[in-house]
Amino acid sequence: MKDFVNPFPKLCEEYAQRFDVASDNNDVQAIRELLSELEDFLKKHADAIYAPLYYCMGTSYGNLRTHGYSVESDEAELSLEKKDVSLEHELYCFRHCLELLDNPELLKEEFEPYIRGLKLQLYTNYANALEDCGRKAAAMKFYRKVLEINPEFGMAEGNMGRALQHYSALVHDPGHTAYLHHFAYNYLKSSLKKADVHVSARKYFERCVNSYTDEIKETFLENKLEISEYSLGEKQEEAYRRWCLHHHLFLNSLNDLPHELSCFATDSLQLPDMITHIEQIEPPRYFGMFNQLKQEYIYARYLCYEAFYEREETHFADKETHLINLFDYPQYSIRIEGLKTAFRQSYSIFDKVAFFINDYWELGIQERDLNYRTIWLSEYGKGKKNYKYKNRLILADNIALKSMFWICSEFNKKFGDADTPYEKNIQVLRNALEHKFVKVHSGILYNDKKEEKSIGEDSFYHITENGLLQYTMELLEIVREWLIDLTMAVHIEELKRGEDEDDKKSFPVFLMEFDDEWKV
Repeated sequence: MKDFVNPFPKLCEEYAQRFDVASDNNDVQAIRELLSELEDFLKKHADAIYAPLYYCMGTSYGNLRTHGYSVESDEAELSLEKKDVSLEHELYCFRHCLELLDNPELLKEEFEPYIRGLKLQLYTNYANALEDCGRKAAAMKFYRKVLEINPEFGMAEGNMGRALQHYSALVHDPGHTAYLHHFAYNYLKSSLKKADVHVSARKYFERCVNSYTDEIKETFLENKLEISEYSLGEKQEEAYRRWCLHHHLFLNSLNDLPHELSCFATDSLQLPDMITHIEQIEPPRYFGMFNQLKQEYIYARYLCYEAFYEREETHFADKETHLINLFDYPQYSIRIEGLKTAFRQSYSIFDKVAFFINDYWELGIQERDLNYRTIWLSEYGKGKKNYKYKNRLILADNIALKSMFWICSEFNKKFGDADTPYEKNIQVLRNALEHKFVKVHSGILYNDKKEEKSIGEDSFYHITENGLLQYTMELLEIVREWLIDLTMAVHIEELKRGEDEDDKKSFPVFLMEFDDEWKV
């Protein structure tokens, strides 16, 4: 039997115990002092073996926020801004822990049980923090990761069930809502059978289960869910659709579930019913905008798939192009250019969604100033060029808009003491692809750890093919989440507008689907 070794120093366990005691006693001052103490310690000790300390800090920031305290304040009720600051600290600590766990020195087989144990807790709590941001799809990704490691981990099951309940309330497709509730109920119920679920969480999960009526439980939730299976097409199409399913890239809320079922293999996402003026004969233009957004995402996704699998032979368009061999192992091909295009196309969707938001919410941002960063402001420009927006997005009234804001924050805001935003590398790569020179390498001389995060001395941004593929996949995930959030944000807004229009006459406008046969 193999001997396993704990790679983490005893200091990590000691701090964890001290945090637990302070939390159990609701000793806010002790928690703050421990956080300050650890921050000073970790400034001098950056080794990967201290990853659990970042987990402890993230969890403690979350506990302070949940109980209405900030890092500095004893206010019983925190403002949204102060809660967000605490959440930023929490996210930073969890993410830094994630990064440290990828360090090669922790990948030895003898460390595996200890690394696995930390990941179970880290992924669950990080998913909970993402859920608090409103980021349903991102949270589901990390709940799935936990259940891949240990399908019987009750805390992940219960929290996933809770998140699915919240998710189902935002989805406007009644069929999808029913499916999400069914999975939510059964994950919650399963979690109550697990010994690892602590007392306070168990009580909360029980309340979630009891929120369903006995009739709904007996007639639907307790019954086996009848899910039809469909053909995924011929061999080539089936391979593509299974790849999309496996990577959770379909524009379909059900593809966030930890099940790869054929009926989830469609891009069924669409805008909700919309209220419009009776004088307007044509359907709202937003459906046309969303059609374009979907199609551009689907095109980028397919280009990424092609780059992933179409590696067997040289494309005929790449023959006789007479390029110079500089012996630095670059990758020049139609396939690589397709991967670059997939990245650029995906990134461009952010600003197009901002255009949609500016129009739909009537923000009044001038076109030259409009992008995914400026939609969250209330005014723009300096001096004589300054102007106030006609309207402002209110995040407190729309959890899906809040999620979109946090996604934008990934690219622009610092989390805690991080030197750069979490997704800063994606932004730097995008600017290089659009305006400069990017050299993609095979990985023989270059590896992911040697990749430049800025332009090198030779005026090129260097990246491996695997690195570019990884960034493109990450970007596709974020853009997918962005589009799902957009439909949910519009749904919430339409419900509010419907309440305002109750005393006015309205009638439905029926929209016809664009047939597959026309897509040539």
